[in-house]
Order: sequence, then C-alpha cells, then structure tokens
Amino acid sequence: MINKLNELNGKEWLKFTKSWFVINPKARTKDEVNHPAKYPEELASEFIKFFTKSNEIVFDPFVGVGSTVVAAEECGRKGFGIELNEEFANVAKKRIKNKNNYILVGDCRKLLSKVKNESVDFIMTSPPYWNILKKKRGHSDSQHAERLNKGLRLYYSDNNLDLGNIENYNVFLNELVKIFKKSLNKLKSEKYLVIVIQNFRNNDGKYITLAWDIARRMDRYVDFVGEKIWIQENKKLGIWGFKSAFVPNVHHHYCLIFRKRKENERIKNS
Repeated sequence: MINKLNELNGKEWLKFTKSWFVINPKARTKDEVNHPAKYPEELASEFIKFFTKSNEIVFDPFVGVGSTVVAAEECGRKGFGIELNEEFANVAKKRIKNKNNYILVGDCRKLLSKVKNESVDFIMTSPPYWNILKKKRGHSDSQHAERLNKGLRLYYSDNNLDLGNIENYNVFLNELVKIFKKSLNKLKSEKYLVIVIQNFRNNDGKYITLAWDIARRMDRYVDFVGEKIWIQENKKLGIWGFKSAFVPNVHHHYCLIFRKRKENERIKNS
C-alpha cells in the first residue's frame, strides 16, 4: 500500500501518533532570543515529517523568527511564512539558506491574498496567546522577570495590527479565527493545519482555555482530528499560590491538529 501522507516507516509512524512528547530544544542564538515566544525547530520538524513529503510546501502565517520555514528547509521541504514584525522577519530571512524559501513582511490579513488558493501542503503555526505576554503574573521569579533583567523584548510589538495588543478576548478570538479561515483557503483538500497554543492563567486569576476555545470555533470550517501535547520538562518551576491556593505550573502546549474537508463537505457545512 502506498503511503499517501509522508515518507515514514511503520515504526516512525507509530511513534508520532503518541499523544504527548518531550522536546528539550537547543539554545537560541543571540538574534533569536529577543523573540519572546519562539517555538523550536525540533518541534516543527516532527510535524513536517509526518504531514508532508519531500519538496512539498509548508506555510506559517505567524512565522516569527522563522522556526517553521527553517525546519521545512532542513526536512527537504519548501517553506514560506508571513511576519508582521520587521525585526523578527529580518532574523528569519537571515536564517533561511534556500532561495526558494521566503518570508513576506506585513499583516497576514492582507498578505494572504498574495498566496494562491489550494497551493499549500501543510500549515503549522503558533499565533499570539492573546495579550498574555504584556501581563506579569504572580510575585515569584519568572521568565518575564528574567527577560526584563536581561533587557530582552517582553512582548511582540506596540503595533496596533498586532493581535497580541487586542484587549478584548472575544475580539482577539474572532480575528484569529478569521486568519485561520483565510489560511485554510490556501491549503489543499484533505491536508492538515497544526496550531501550537496554550491554556493559561490570566493575571486576574481566571484560567483562559485558549486552546479549547480555538478548537470549538474552528469546528465550523475544518475538522479537528486530535492533539499532541508538547511537554516542557526543563522549564523552571514557580511556587505559585503557596499555602493558599492551587495554581498550576503550565509546562505544556497543545498542538491542535485539523484536517481540511473535501470540497463537497465544505459546501455542506458552510
């Protein structure tokens, strides 16, 4: 039987289907570390190898400093992405070696129109986790405080087009889902979209179920087919809520996996 999805053998296929995994990524370079929420190439590579074959096209609408495109390149795929922040986009461009891979700079809500419909084999991305990077939570030492002490960027930008600057949660979700809906038009039929996202505790104490809210809102447009949980074993623990209340150390992200419906199924569900 021909493997229609990827180039993995049975043992490799089986290993990937486990619903959780641990990645302890290599250290970031000086240019990369200023991005406050970069995800590792090692993470992207695992998904790219499973959901694509050699020379297929990988796209990231929130590409940051280029993790997805760099991983695609390393896996022998073609990759491109869109990034609003010019500083991050320039870092991504420097990291890309193959001239066939590229970064578009600007608002993906506008630039998606430059991408041909049904031209992409796989989409993988990690969007802003609402405006959480601009909020300090708790009173213990944290990554936020450490970055502040090192003079590193704490959040993406002050650009009013940046989704991370939207104050209202429902407005943020609506804008995010609009982008994913447009991105799905670029994806070939029955191909996959992976969104790396996290639930988190807001600074008012409320637990925000961002991953689950996205999955529910996307259900109208695309099939949610499962999740893999990225566990961060090497992340520093904070002693939140000690002696008064349970407050979790959130050291995992959800990799939400969606599959685009066939054309007749999209019409029926639209």
